[in-house]
Amino acid sequence: MFRKAKNKAENAAENTEITEMTPKKEKTPMDKEKKKKIRRRVIAGVLAALVVAFFVRNSLVAKNTAPMVTTVAASVGDVEQILSTGGTVKSNETLTYFAPVSVKVGMVNVSTGDTVKKGDVMLTFDEKALSEAKQEAEYKMASNEGGYESSVHKNNEYIADLSEATTNLAVLEQQIADNEKLLDELNKKIEEKKAGWNYNGAALQASILEQEKKIQDEKQRMEERHAWEAEQRIDSDDSEKKEKDEAAKAEIAYDEEVLLNLQQQAQYNGYEEQNNKEVRELQRQAKDVEELIASYKEYKSEMKSQKESSENGVLDAGGRAKLEADTALEKLTNQEKLDAIAEVENGLKADFGGVVTELEAVAGQPPTESGKLVTIESTEKVFVRLSVSKYDLEKIAVGQKADVDIAGKTYEGTVSKIDGMATQNNSGAMVVGVDVNIDNPDENIFLGVEAKVYVHMAKAEGVITVPIEVINSDREGDFVYVEENGVVAKKRITAGIASDSMSEVKDGLSEGDNVIVANGMEFEEGTAVTAMPMP
Repeated sequence: MFRKAKNKAENAAENTEITEMTPKKEKTPMDKEKKKKIRRRVIAGVLAALVVAFFVRNSLVAKNTAPMVTTVAASVGDVEQILSTGGTVKSNETLTYFAPVSVKVGMVNVSTGDTVKKGDVMLTFDEKALSEAKQEAEYKMASNEGGYESSVHKNNEYIADLSEATTNLAVLEQQIADNEKLLDELNKKIEEKKAGWNYNGAALQASILEQEKKIQDEKQRMEERHAWEAEQRIDSDDSEKKEKDEAAKAEIAYDEEVLLNLQQQAQYNGYEEQNNKEVRELQRQAKDVEELIASYKEYKSEMKSQKESSENGVLDAGGRAKLEADTALEKLTNQEKLDAIAEVENGLKADFGGVVTELEAVAGQPPTESGKLVTIESTEKVFVRLSVSKYDLEKIAVGQKADVDIAGKTYEGTVSKIDGMATQNNSGAMVVGVDVNIDNPDENIFLGVEAKVYVHMAKAEGVITVPIEVINSDREGDFVYVEENGVVAKKRITAGIASDSMSEVKDGLSEGDNVIVANGMEFEEGTAVTAMPMP
């Protein structure tokens, strides 16, 4: 009995193109056209087998025999999963050259798009203008060094006049610092003492409030009891009533005495807080220290005025540091200019092999306002920029090897970077950028061209394999139909990686199992069939 069912291969929606690899023999990835031809031949073979099976089945049915099915044996082999996609060749290194000095350009030997090798002279400068710029830098360096020596000599003449004021200021600073530290310690002790009294006062006040509340509650209970006794018309001479009144009054009197004692303690605590002898002594000491600090600061102000009046011609630490820094910077600037001139006296040379992507230098003209001359992009450090869909993202990883086809030549590559954020391509789909570094670039590399990339994502060797077409899926997962002793059996399997034609089977099948090519048909287990192995 047969019914229509979906085939797993027909439901695949991924962009990955796969190449099956035979054991112990590496192959370069097949192009799409070759894969399409192979796929068409497989489909044609299956259709032919189906046609034969159809007529044979009709004949067998007419003779009351089991229907015939096409089978393929599960075999041991290798399966490799390869992402086949395209990308753009880009450079990993870009260098823009600027004019070392604003002098006329002599000759320009390159144009935009030219390839250059390391050491090639891309342009030269006017020799006369370059010589004048070199001489100017040398004069400025000599003048700068002379000015520095003169400033240092004058500064030393003033330093002696400031010695006394500087020494006194240092001593005063230390005295002020020491006494401020002492004042902080005294104030801290005062605060600690006051904090203790404050804490006691707060505790006593809380106890007073609690005691007042207790007395109020006792009086209220006695009043409520009197009101109740009045309602009950209990005689005022009743001995029990008198006994209760006396007990209540005694308790109230005791609690009032406790309250009075607490209030007296609070008053004493408040007095001590304001008039404690130890605290007052600490406060007196603190006042003395404050007055001493004030006198030191006043004297410091006098010394500072004395210092300022004599230091008009003296450089302070910052001024001297500025003088030294300005001198060093001027020297560095002029030395860098001289070094840069020396580097281009024989022309501006390329630091690496690459392509000229920008050219602003014009022969016989000074550099542009920005000083930019030429930009080159390296062809020695290049990569291919890919855009990967969400279906392939989980399979690709940094470090995977790749084959890169650029203008008909194949290079070795390695996945070097995977972006952490997706972007939208021109079709509106979300894709993730991936860089594949070209490990063995040469002079035939063209920047900006499209490259075909085959990323080797995964490989399984010596595993059970079956054609993708025989694998079916339902809500419970993947399964295949097998022919066992002339009847159909349904086996659940665990599929692994897959090429464009074969799939790894991790569990559920053994080598040699006769797997039925269902081609969309659904079988009932136990149905008698006649196996016809696929040629």
